[in-house]
Amino acid sequence: MSLMTTREVIERYGNESRRAELVEQAAEAGMPFSAYVDSQYDPERDGELGPDDEVRTGFQVILDDLEMTTECNPAAGIWPTRCEEAIKDPAKMLALKEMCLNTYRSISYRPQIDAAARQAARRQRWERASTFQDVHDTPPGSTLTPYMDALAHWDEDIEVDIALEELTTRFADTSKKDYRATIMEYDENAFREEKRTPSANPPMATFGTSERPIQVKKRMLAIPFTYEHLREVEFIDKAMEHVEEIAVERINAKVDEGLETFLHGAPNDKDLDLGGTILRLQDLDSEATTKMTPKAWLTLQKRFKRSYMLTSALGYDSDITDLQLASIASTNVMLVHMNERMNAEQSGYGGSFSVMNQLSQGTRIGWHDYLRDRISAKESGKKAVLHNAVVVYDKRKGAEFVSQMNTDIMETTRDMLKQVEYVVCSEVWGWISYQPKKAIYIVVMGNPPAGATLSVVE
Repeated sequence: MSLMTTREVIERYGNESRRAELVEQAAEAGMPFSAYVDSQYDPERDGELGPDDEVRTGFQVILDDLEMTTECNPAAGIWPTRCEEAIKDPAKMLALKEMCLNTYRSISYRPQIDAAARQAARRQRWERASTFQDVHDTPPGSTLTPYMDALAHWDEDIEVDIALEELTTRFADTSKKDYRATIMEYDENAFREEKRTPSANPPMATFGTSERPIQVKKRMLAIPFTYEHLREVEFIDKAMEHVEEIAVERINAKVDEGLETFLHGAPNDKDLDLGGTILRLQDLDSEATTKMTPKAWLTLQKRFKRSYMLTSALGYDSDITDLQLASIASTNVMLVHMNERMNAEQSGYGGSFSVMNQLSQGTRIGWHDYLRDRISAKESGKKAVLHNAVVVYDKRKGAEFVSQMNTDIMETTRDMLKQVEYVVCSEVWGWISYQPKKAIYIVVMGNPPAGATLSVVE
């Protein structure tokens, strides 16, 4: 089927039966409705585009025809569309629900889209002949061509506590039932001591995988839109702002789950001990009691060996404050001023040393309530004592965020008896440990007895 012109898009969406066919075709293609309409629209076929004319997407054409907008310009007498107007028209109601779903996708999928764009740019540099396909054949939703110009932007007004990108740079896209992170396996000594004789066998590297696969799970949430609610909300940009806040909470849930993976491995991996390496604070500095000291922090940096580095740290808020206020030799020179500088070549203790080993370009720190009382110290015959944890990690190699994208159309259901419209947002995601023992260290904040057994609290 040839791509549609602007007139054909408007006529097909305006006809109830043909609009239903369009929705069914989007479902069969496994694409969100707006993304499918965009893929079937070709503005060049109109033959009316000038060199300076704005090119609109297919869904934008539909919204313009329905006179639905989120634009707010009181001086020009332009206001966002009222929700009450959308209730009366099935075509507008479908467009409203799709706008809400696009709002959800623009936040929930933003980290993967940004990572995919970076990876695509790298692939274009590496492969000028363009023999590789793009990372995602079909970007989820229409988030790459945003059209909501009056909506509150999530990075300005509605913010997540900790961004998903702070935990990992590994966003894996999978359509498999099971997923394993790939790991390179080789003998480091053999590689360094290679014998260069005709009869010697060269050292071999092999591809290994994580000890246990994970199964990505489908997560769903429903947003009920009663007619009374839509009348009270009044403008559609406010309705979508509500959806935005729900999407932000979903990002926070992903971060919480990723942090749990750092602590004890992916779900159902607890028996395999695939979490980070647990360290006592006193193993880093024998004089440390309950607070991170400069010596402990500098020693902790050096636990990362061979291509790994400390890029990030998360702890309970009071422990992070103690880290920022750590003093050296009872002076008021805080550790926060003694960290490596932004230029790694100038990093070191006060700039008087130039460190040769690899260091990150500044350490990212954050705080999270889940790290309070997360380590159990159990002595034989005694009650376990709980301690806070500080997790330090190399976000490049600690864990992967695994998602299954573009597999299911976003569901929309209706309950006619209750006069309720449900917008159902569904996602498929999971976490898997990647190189936890080398890339993640869990520091016990406190002074547990030397003979106590340390474990992560569920």
